[in-house]
Amino acid sequence: MAETEEKQYGVTVQIAALCVITMQYVQSCVTPALSAVRGTFGAMGIDTVLIQQIQGIPSLMAIFGAIAVGILERFLKKKTILIIAMVLMFGGAIGGTVPETVEGFYLLLASRVMLGLGRGMIFPMASSFIADLFTGKKRDQLMSFKTAVGSGSGILFQMVGGALAVLSWRYAFFGMLIGVPIAIMIIAWLKEPEVKAAGTTADGKKGNPLSSISGLGWLIIILAGLWNIFQFTYFTSASLAIANMGLGDTAYAGTVTSSETLGSMAGAMCYGAFIKGRVGGFDLAIGIALEALGFFLLCTWIDPMGYYINSIIQGFGFGMFNPALILQTVKVLPREGATLGLSLLAASQNGFQFFSAIVLSWIAPLFGLAGHPLMNWEIAWRGALVYFVLVLVLLLIGKAKNPSLIAGLDKPAPKKAE
Repeated sequence: MAETEEKQYGVTVQIAALCVITMQYVQSCVTPALSAVRGTFGAMGIDTVLIQQIQGIPSLMAIFGAIAVGILERFLKKKTILIIAMVLMFGGAIGGTVPETVEGFYLLLASRVMLGLGRGMIFPMASSFIADLFTGKKRDQLMSFKTAVGSGSGILFQMVGGALAVLSWRYAFFGMLIGVPIAIMIIAWLKEPEVKAAGTTADGKKGNPLSSISGLGWLIIILAGLWNIFQFTYFTSASLAIANMGLGDTAYAGTVTSSETLGSMAGAMCYGAFIKGRVGGFDLAIGIALEALGFFLLCTWIDPMGYYINSIIQGFGFGMFNPALILQTVKVLPREGATLGLSLLAASQNGFQFFSAIVLSWIAPLFGLAGHPLMNWEIAWRGALVYFVLVLVLLLIGKAKNPSLIAGLDKPAPKKAE
C-alpha cells in the first residue's frame, strides 16, 4: 500500500509540496527594511513599544494562524486553506503602500497581522501536505528536503529584500510579490490529499478532533514548544551578541546568520540523504547535542572566524532536529490527525518563542547571568544540555517499550519463509 502511494505522485507534485515552505519565507524580503521602517515612524513620536510590534505581531498572530488550520480542515479542503494562507501572506505587501503618517503606521500593523496569520497557517501545512500525500522513505526524504528548501528560500528572499531596501523600505515589501509565480505553480501542481479531518469517524461524522492527538503527541508538542524558548535565541540574539562583543557591524552579523542558515540546509540535506535510519533512532538527541555544542562555542570561541564555524555547527544541528521532530510527531499520530497535530505543534513553538525573552530574563538571575553580553546563549547551551538528557531518556524508554513509535528506526527486514 505504501509503495503504491509513493509511486502515485510524480516530480511535479513533489516540487509543489516542497515549494509550500517557500511561502513562509517570502516575508524575509521585509526583514532588511524593518530598521528603516522603525526609523521612519519612530521619528513621528510613535511609542517605542508599538514600533517593536512590527516584528512582534507576526509571531503572535502565527499562533492563531496555526490553530486555525486545525479548525478549518474540518470544513474546507486543504488546498483551499493553503490558498487563503498565501493570500494573507501576500497581503503583508500592503505595508509598502501606507502613507508615512501615524494613521499609516496602524495600517502597517494591520498588514503585519495578515502576514502573521498567513505565516502561521503555512508552517504546519508545509509538513502536513507531505505527510498526507507521501509515505515511507519518500515522505521522510521530502520532510528533510523541506527544511533545506526553507533555509535556501530565507537566504534568497532576504538578499532580494536587502537589495530593494537600499532603494526604499517600500520596495522591500513589494518584493514579497516575487513569490506569486511560485504560489501559482503550487496551486496548479499540488494535489488535494485524500485524508479525513481529525476526529472524523468511519461513517463520515465529525467527532472531537482532539481525540486524534495521543498522549505522546501532546508530550512532543509541549516539549518542542519549550525547546523553542532556547533554540530561537540564535536568531533573536545574533546581531545583539555580535555588537556586544565588538566582533563586527550589521553586515558581518548578516553573513554570520547566513552561515547558520547554510549549516541548516546542509544538516537537513544530509539527514534526508544518509543520516536518517543510521543513528539508532537517536536523531532528535543528536540534533539537540549539536545545537548545544554550537551555543557553547558561541559563548567560548569568540572571534570573527569562530562565529562562522560555530554558527554552521548550530545550524547543522537545527537542520537535523527540525525534520526529525516533524517525522516523530507524525509517527505517533494517526494519519488523519497529522494536520491538527502539526498545527498544534506550530502554535506551541510560536507561542513559547513569543514569550522567550520574558522567560530568559526571569531565568538569567538564577544563573548569575543578568546583564551578561551573551546572556541568552549562555542560558541556551545550559538549557540544551538539560533538554538533551530529557529527550535521550525518553528515546531510550521508547526504544525499550515500543520501538515502532521512534522515528528514524528502520523497520526490520521481513523474515524469509522457510
